[in-house]
Amino acid sequence: FNLTYQLPTHVLFFNTDPYVSGIYTNYLVPTISILDLGLVLLIASYIYEYGRKHMQVILHKFLIYLIPLGLFLLLQSAFRLDLNSLVNGGRLVLGSISLLFLIDYLKTQKHSNIYKCILWISVASVLIQGVLGTMQFIGGSSLGLSMLGESQVVSGMQGSSFVTLNSEVFLRAYGTFPHPNVLGGYFVMNVLLGLFLFSKSEGFYKKLSILLIILSCIFVTLTFSRIVILLVLGIVFVTLVYKLIKGKLFSFTPLLLVERFTNLISGNDTSWTDRINLMKSGLGVMKNNLMFGTGLGNFTKGMENNIPSTVNGVLLIQPVHNVLLLMIAELGIVGSLLYVLLLGKVLVSNVSKMNWFKWLVILTLVVIGCFDHYLFSLPQGMIIGGILFLLLLK
Repeated sequence: FNLTYQLPTHVLFFNTDPYVSGIYTNYLVPTISILDLGLVLLIASYIYEYGRKHMQVILHKFLIYLIPLGLFLLLQSAFRLDLNSLVNGGRLVLGSISLLFLIDYLKTQKHSNIYKCILWISVASVLIQGVLGTMQFIGGSSLGLSMLGESQVVSGMQGSSFVTLNSEVFLRAYGTFPHPNVLGGYFVMNVLLGLFLFSKSEGFYKKLSILLIILSCIFVTLTFSRIVILLVLGIVFVTLVYKLIKGKLFSFTPLLLVERFTNLISGNDTSWTDRINLMKSGLGVMKNNLMFGTGLGNFTKGMENNIPSTVNGVLLIQPVHNVLLLMIAELGIVGSLLYVLLLGKVLVSNVSKMNWFKWLVILTLVVIGCFDHYLFSLPQGMIIGGILFLLLLK
């Protein structure tokens, strides 16, 4: 759920300024997510359960990477007197430590009951998000569930994500995520999770894993996220080929989805042009902050004098849709190198022999990272990326 608390605009700490060229943007408001509290509780409960000594053992070989990264983020925020950067930097460090604890837990504990719990929770969550997304798509507006973090959106309204198909305007499915693309990423994550749990389950739970995959494949279509839908189709195709399933396979592809994809080719959809314009602006932000970055969460502030716009003249005040470019722009070369070294060490220490499934996971991370920003910029996206990362374990 997208439950967050934003610092009130009339309260100013340090250089908190949520305006870019006089326009208010949520990306510049220091925000605490319920997922941040979840990370704190996870770390606290792990220390309480296993003790500080065990924590020190887990973190020992990663401290040489964690400490410099933490110091860099702290100094970056301090020199800029930037609370937004400090909050986002804290989230990055907490997420990294939580990932290390989860890796240790999954490597040392018996998993049969854990997998069953994860499977039930995942099926229930996908069903809830899918039903909410379907209702939003059919009704053309949000459902009034702001208490659960639902975005307040209406089809055709500026700031809402919608598609025009057969001369009709349809609201894309949001669920309780901040954007349909993030919901799409959540569904593709569950497709991969379902494949993983299928290989670890027996009997009834194998069937439940298949149900998770099927539900995710169905509901992802209502997000109209082309990259994610192509990923899901590719994952299913590769899996079927690998498993050598024989027989006729009947493809069900709604005509509306075909139109959604052909719009990109025909030029009726401007999202690709918008992404290119954002990337051009992003290169400028990166060049101006090459060594030390703008600070986490401050990419849009760096666009102040070079804000791209849509063909309709709407300003695109949002992060560049490319994780690598966004990371370098916000962390600079120094911070990006420290973060990549940490992730590289975690990968080398915990991922051994590669197989077809792990390559699918890596492909998913790379493709989403090349065409969107949420794996790095949003709490929900970072959780999705973390879970995909865990699927690469030995």
